[in-house]
Amino acid sequence: MKSTAFNHGTLPSHYNPQRSGRRILDSETTSRSNYFLSASTLSRQKVVCQSSVIIEPVVVGSTLVRRVLGHGVTTFMSNWKAYSAIPLVAGFVGWLTNYLAVQMIFFPIKWRGIPIYKVEGEPLGLLGWQGIVPAKTLKMSESMVNTTINELLTMEEIIQRLDPDKVADILLPKSGQIVQPFIDELLADKPKALKEFATNYATDKDGWVQQRLAHKFLRDLTVDVQDNIGSVCNLRNCVVNMMMSDRSLLGKLFKISGKDELIFLVDSGLWFGFLLGMIQLAVSLYWDNPWSLSIGGLIVGLATNWLALKWIFEPVNPVKIGPVVLQGLFLRRQKEVSADFSKFFATKVLTSRQLWSSMLTDPTTLPEWEKLLANRFANFAKDTTFNWVDLTPKSRKLKAAATKTCSTLLGYLTDLHDYVDEALEIEPTLRARMMSMSSTRFERVLHPIFEEDELTLILSGGGLGFLAGLLQQLISTGSLVLPRVSFGGQTKMISTIGSIIGLYIVSIALKPRKNMILFVERLIERTRKLKRKTRSYWKRKRRFSESSDL
Repeated sequence: MKSTAFNHGTLPSHYNPQRSGRRILDSETTSRSNYFLSASTLSRQKVVCQSSVIIEPVVVGSTLVRRVLGHGVTTFMSNWKAYSAIPLVAGFVGWLTNYLAVQMIFFPIKWRGIPIYKVEGEPLGLLGWQGIVPAKTLKMSESMVNTTINELLTMEEIIQRLDPDKVADILLPKSGQIVQPFIDELLADKPKALKEFATNYATDKDGWVQQRLAHKFLRDLTVDVQDNIGSVCNLRNCVVNMMMSDRSLLGKLFKISGKDELIFLVDSGLWFGFLLGMIQLAVSLYWDNPWSLSIGGLIVGLATNWLALKWIFEPVNPVKIGPVVLQGLFLRRQKEVSADFSKFFATKVLTSRQLWSSMLTDPTTLPEWEKLLANRFANFAKDTTFNWVDLTPKSRKLKAAATKTCSTLLGYLTDLHDYVDEALEIEPTLRARMMSMSSTRFERVLHPIFEEDELTLILSGGGLGFLAGLLQQLISTGSLVLPRVSFGGQTKMISTIGSIIGLYIVSIALKPRKNMILFVERLIERTRKLKRKTRSYWKRKRRFSESSDL
């Protein structure tokens, strides 16, 4: 076997330069292709790695969402009837709590319950209830007069609209009966013939002189009333006494003026309750606790009342957010409410009959009326007799005659009421001025009825919602599961102490009479009394034990 030598200077005999060059070129191409293939593979691996880093959280998040939704759907389908009822019941609870809240504002007119403890002017007693408006009629009426009526209407202004001659013409047929008490008192000790003559003269409807004199007396009396209206008419007492005589009247005024708002307050409970019920449904799917229904009912009852009250009166002034203008529902209806309020007030409260009745029976204005009538008759007698009869206004007989006249005068004014109601123009005056009120002032027309016990209304809604939640729990689970709290061996003692403290606080006052200071004072006083009674009890018990030991 021959060995083939190979060095730089010699080439093997089988060497083909063309084939060798082609082999070398193929080798280089293959190496280069392998290089690029490795590089592309590595690059692809990097891209895959980077893509997996980016996509992995999305995949994990979507998987978590699917699991959560799947759990909710599975839970819902396990008892779909009960879960479907949750938003429906919540809507009904919202409607019911708001409906009862509105009824509690106006009814009952008189306090109903067991009269163990009752504070006058407060709707809630220890075991009973009175409508908020009937219970607080005095306070609300005074507030309405101060904030609305006094600023929009003054008797000094509207009384001047009466025409004294027109008033005298209407009252002229009753003039003899009006002055008869003066004749009876002043001529009581005079001859009977003189008294009969004076009576016939005063009641003669055909005599020209008599009619002229009677017309002058009535006309001058009307002018005296117009000049002294501030002392002979108390507008505050007129309105308040009218409201207090019929406690349903103020409630009717508020129901007519705020009819749309009260309807919204009731109906909104249904929609707010349903929306909150959907949230309650979502929570109950993932929180397996029967108390979620009761807590949800509590929240629904509180929230629906609170949201509805806020929506009615807030915002007070218009707030523009883009193309939308937000304002309380009541304040948007200022023109309509002004018309309803003024019509009710003019036809039910400040009528001619009520004004004259208040002026002639109010203890603060009756003495002024008696003085005014005595002075007018004294001046009339002096003028018609050319100073021959000079009566002293402070004489006993003249005062007695004025008192009798005041007691009978109201019965002779029946023909005057239609004219007075028309001439005073209370309705158009109130309506025009209420329409021009600012939103802040106008809001005070209706809002006080809700402000007085707004917290009571909201809490009562929450309590009713909680009870509805318990009922829903009973229907869905078939039983009521009450939370248990253990205090070890001291459970009985702690329960007894808690019951005593609870009853004691309730017996003191469910609500401060006027303010928190008075409430604290009463609480301290009751606490001191209880402390003294407790000391005396322990002293008697100690003495008894000592005597038994002996």
